[in-house]
Amino acid sequence: MASAVAVGVPAPAPAPAPAATKAAQYSPSLDPAELRAAAQSCYRAQAAVGAEARATDGSRAALAATGFAGQSADLALARVGGYATTLRRRADTLHAMGDALDAAARAQESLDALARAALLVGQYRVILWLNQLSQQLDTELARELNRTRGRGMERLAECPQESLEALSARHMATLPASTRGTIKAAGGLVLEAGPGSTTVMVGSAENPARVITLVAGATTGNPRQLEGELEKAGRIAERTGAAVVVWQGYNPPPDLGAALSGAPASEGAGNLAAFQAALEERFPNAQKTVVAHSYGTLVATRAANRDGLLADDLWLLGSAGVDGESVADLTLAGPDAKVFVVDADRDPILGLRAGGAGGVGGNPPSNS
Repeated sequence: MASAVAVGVPAPAPAPAPAATKAAQYSPSLDPAELRAAAQSCYRAQAAVGAEARATDGSRAALAATGFAGQSADLALARVGGYATTLRRRADTLHAMGDALDAAARAQESLDALARAALLVGQYRVILWLNQLSQQLDTELARELNRTRGRGMERLAECPQESLEALSARHMATLPASTRGTIKAAGGLVLEAGPGSTTVMVGSAENPARVITLVAGATTGNPRQLEGELEKAGRIAERTGAAVVVWQGYNPPPDLGAALSGAPASEGAGNLAAFQAALEERFPNAQKTVVAHSYGTLVATRAANRDGLLADDLWLLGSAGVDGESVADLTLAGPDAKVFVVDADRDPILGLRAGGAGGVGGNPPSNS
């Protein structure tokens, strides 16, 4: 049975009675029937637009057959031909969208079939992993349907076949020289990279027995703090023998006002859940530990509350508030997963937890 343990600093608080975390549930992001209906709509629209393109071609031919000539005629024929070309391109786009939707429907059906089998035998990890695959499928489908969207962060979950070394080398080539130097000095591997943030693993990545993911808060998650966070991760890796990840997969709130909105946590929660699922795929036998600090505790608990978080133990350090009313709202890797709450007596963040509630969510000790 999972337990929630409250720990005080310097003296640990008494451990409360064990509390079970929520059982994993399959909650796919996509519905195959809806995808197929959308695909059919695209195909019907493609047929209609294609018919318009052919009609426009016929109009151009009819105009040319009238004997109308001269500069005005040439301009008119070119304009009508341009309309036809635009319509054909639109029809091709609609057809491609239909194909993408149909392919996604087939892929989601496969995930649904696997989930049914996993539910029958109570495979918590597989169920959560399939949830993340469905979310990843949703993201990839959105990218395919919206080709003009700018490139954002490339997630670890999007590169399942690429070795960490090859992935890191590719990401390193996109980073500023100063950031590359910092990561090389720490002996790190870049797992994710994008505008303004970099996720790096230190310690041995060769079949680690444990992988610790550090989820930073509003200040420690700032990209300018990467060097200090890598130094901290290196010390943890040396003392524990674990592979340690400095995870910067979201944009921390720049101030308290932004933190109170909860929007950064919602963005980060989905990204963290997907990242942990990718770690599960690469290191299925390793113990997965998530250590969240300050605002990062809201990110981690929101992931566990909404999407499910593939973590065997979750540590909440100096929390300003968590998602959910109790540990029973959190879905972790299995029924034996544990949640630990760690507070320092003189931590100013405790001032945000007066009155039994956190500044941005529930009071962690009262949830334990």
